[in-house]
Amino acid sequence: MKALIDAHMLGAFETGNETYVRGLLKGLLEIRAPQAVAVRESGVRALAQSGAAGDYALTHDVRRLRSGSDVARLLVELPRLARESGASLVHCTYVAPPRCPVPTVVTDHDVSFARHPEWFTARDRALLGAAVPYSARRARAVITPSEHARREVLELLRIPERRVHVTPEACGPEFRPLGPAARAEALRRCGVDGPYVLSLGNLQPRKNLGRLLDAWRHLRDAHLLEDHRLVLAGGTHGKREPVARMVAESGLTREVLLPGHVRQEDLPALYAGATAFVYPSLYEGFGLPLLEAMACGVPAACSEAASLPEVADDAALLFDPHDTEAIAAALGALLADEGLRAALVARGLSRAATFSWAACARRTFDAYTGALA
Repeated sequence: MKALIDAHMLGAFETGNETYVRGLLKGLLEIRAPQAVAVRESGVRALAQSGAAGDYALTHDVRRLRSGSDVARLLVELPRLARESGASLVHCTYVAPPRCPVPTVVTDHDVSFARHPEWFTARDRALLGAAVPYSARRARAVITPSEHARREVLELLRIPERRVHVTPEACGPEFRPLGPAARAEALRRCGVDGPYVLSLGNLQPRKNLGRLLDAWRHLRDAHLLEDHRLVLAGGTHGKREPVARMVAESGLTREVLLPGHVRQEDLPALYAGATAFVYPSLYEGFGLPLLEAMACGVPAACSEAASLPEVADDAALLFDPHDTEAIAAALGALLADEGLRAALVARGLSRAATFSWAACARRTFDAYTGALA
């Protein structure tokens, strides 16, 4: 059996999608199950930098996508590469080729476009609403990163239960506690100095940043921040919120830092240097930033919505993301109670260690096998 994995997002700064594919490819090498991988030119460099191209005894069969067009990739290039590589199946994220010489498998990280269409542009609603359900229903297997995402796929896309597989995601060994000297250069590049609380993710409506800013202002007015700033790091893929304007309108320009998209190699330091991590998202299929923060030894507080309690277990403070006072109370507790922070650090490190890309790869390989059975 040989899968052709569509890795067109490597090197394209697609945040969670790119992290998932990079981690899966490394995990497949760890379990000695190399596959064919379709990448663009930027992806070849990303594979080399991430170690997913050849620092193990086995390497993936790297196949190059010639076009930058997604239409050409789906209609022409992936079917062609499947034939040329001798692949038994094609594995894509969200959208697979509508006509393919071999069976398809798709990973759906979440189906927020169906649950909350108001968070998407009209164009994205139309494209996702047509292509994702069609690809999922034609696929031999659908992979999700959490039980919550699996339930959403079953309910909203109406996929038979036997065809939906859960493969929890993970974070790499680079996400670990780092001392001040190891953090200094990366924090300088991010423009971060002094004590801070970190929140990370695309600056989209579902990230619930408006309520987080309201909670931060409440803590500032109550003199509970102890010189901490709030760092809101992330890019602006999809429907975005005018976060800079929201910060200005909240009167928090001095208290909030917006470093934008953070380079992958700088992320561990940005996590590790934070006093605390907060993740107030309204909807996540998994929540990799929460897991990465815990792996870096940072006490975390997160929303009790969607998949986040599944990832956090007892290793983070949970709050109602619709309740500004609850967000402020969780943050206030983290900033005020050193003993609480120490306990959450210990639990977070232990919890993060239960996830691995090798385990994700094994479950993915089982899904491939089931798809061809």
